[in-house]
Amino acid sequence: MENTSELKLDVRLQAILEETREMHKLHSLLLADQNGLPISHAGKIAHAGMAAIAPELIRVGDHAVRLGEYNSITCVALVLEDSHLMVIKDIEINNKPFVLVMDTATVPRGIRKLIRELRDRLAFAMHME
Repeated sequence: MENTSELKLDVRLQAILEETREMHKLHSLLLADQNGLPISHAGKIAHAGMAAIAPELIRVGDHAVRLGEYNSITCVALVLEDSHLMVIKDIEINNKPFVLVMDTATVPRGIRKLIRELRDRLAFAMHME
């Protein structure tokens, strides 16, 4: 395999997402910008429009936190048919907002740690650019 610093950013991001998807047995994993435009993904995106509505779902989750007087949300989960659970999380990478969408049958154990580590790996790959 080539030195990762020589790989294009889109290839590095896709490789990170694919490795994470396989390791945690996710259907798919999607990174979108704050406006819902897809940046990179791994796996088959069964619900392609999810990227477009993910930022709005995050806003709904934030609103629920304020109304419910909770400290914060870990993520927003949306249950879909056919054993699909969309786990949606806003993340900040190199001071820019992004949205991470996981299509999974169950929430992976240690979801907060998984998201944090994935964010850090993506940030490192983007920083190298």
